[in-house]
Amino acid sequence: MIIDGKAVAEKLKGAIRVEVRRRESPPTLCTIMIGENPVSEQFLSIKKKFAAEVGIPVRDVRFPSSAAEEKIIAKLAELSKEKQIGVIVQLPLPPSFDAERILNAVSPAQDVDVLSNDSVRQFEAGTLSALPTVIAAFDAILTEQRIMLSGKKALVIGRGKLVGAPAAVWLRRAGAVATVADSTTSDLMALTKDADIIILGAGAPWILTPDMIKEGVIILDAGTSEQGGKVVGDVDPACAEKASLFTPTPGGIGPITVAMVFKNLLTLTR
Repeated sequence: MIIDGKAVAEKLKGAIRVEVRRRESPPTLCTIMIGENPVSEQFLSIKKKFAAEVGIPVRDVRFPSSAAEEKIIAKLAELSKEKQIGVIVQLPLPPSFDAERILNAVSPAQDVDVLSNDSVRQFEAGTLSALPTVIAAFDAILTEQRIMLSGKKALVIGRGKLVGAPAAVWLRRAGAVATVADSTTSDLMALTKDADIIILGAGAPWILTPDMIKEGVIILDAGTSEQGGKVVGDVDPACAEKASLFTPTPGGIGPITVAMVFKNLLTLTR
């Protein structure tokens, strides 16, 4: 089965819209944009469109690339005093800024992306009500397909903060036997052939090929990179023929993560 991420996102959009209408007033999504980046603008426009369709207002806060970092930190501290609001710092930041310091200035109670160190620690401890958006997308797919993780052999390829590290935490918490591989792993094929579920976030084009997997494997591809001027995933699309469940790139995980920003916003503002 090839997962249609746009279709899953549309279902989530409907549920989010219903919850927003049930509230006396909707929460607000505050986006922080630093500098100018056409790709970031595209991602922001996608989030704003989704917000408009579910009835959530967006507050667009912008800083020039010449802004003092302290001014941005001060703005985030000011926002932390507000209720019924979620905050996104649009990445990547211009290279002159300390991204980790700025992300860590976002209150965990408003961190809809779950990227601050405090939010990550709470997620790892199991005390955070929200999930990192990519992990929430994985969870939504498996829940919809009624797939249980307990007892499954899971392989995570990549150790990054956005995909690999939180995926390993989530898998183990759900009872899977999780192994993490990266560029230093000596015999990747031995691991991939043994895995019941493979999660990828390495950002390396088509590193997983059909000869590396067994029939019926579940593949969740959250890796993105550019190849020949096109966006591609970490998985050769031909793997879909052997997989029991497969998320393509683009069109798989991406649209669902956008929906999860707003699901997290509702969760954190309840």
